[in-house]
Amino acid sequence: MAARIHSVDPRAERVRAKLRDAAFALAHERPVDQLTVSDIVDRAGVSRQVFYQHFRDRDDAIAYAFAVAFASATANVDSDPRTRIVALFDLAAEHRAMYRNVVPSVVTLRVLAAFRAELEPACAQIAAETSIVDRDGLTPESVGRFLAGGFIEVLRSWMDDEDATDLRGRVTAALDTVEALLGLSPAAAP
Repeated sequence: MAARIHSVDPRAERVRAKLRDAAFALAHERPVDQLTVSDIVDRAGVSRQVFYQHFRDRDDAIAYAFAVAFASATANVDSDPRTRIVALFDLAAEHRAMYRNVVPSVVTLRVLAAFRAELEPACAQIAAETSIVDRDGLTPESVGRFLAGGFIEVLRSWMDDEDATDLRGRVTAALDTVEALLGLSPAAAP
């Protein structure tokens, strides 16, 4: 187990940030399954020993880099769920080229889980605004998970369509559809 992953020591955080940034940058450059711990430590300018104080392996560092990127995308966004969802998808659009480097890798499911972790609270918030959760024992969280799955499909289909350019348009249309189906009044576009 990585000894310093939860350390609040500013020095440890600086090293972890260097490793995170190196992993994220390298994932932009080539397929993740071709990356090694040596690549990450060389880019970060730290030793392998230091790397293993913070992460278990390459996949741990890459998954952490994505989790931080996803959390950062929504960190300074107001509490409006629609705005939070659009901000997360804007980040995905900004890093579209990385998609082909991540998806076929063994870390794909962990990256997807990090994306979903940022998406689900906003989706649960949307679900909580409707009366559908009062029926048949549905909870905002369960409806939120369902909505998150739909939004992830919007992202996947956009990423797979090399000619598609407007992810924001697609996610906005999906949000409009969700609001119409749930009987919510449409929100102003973010």
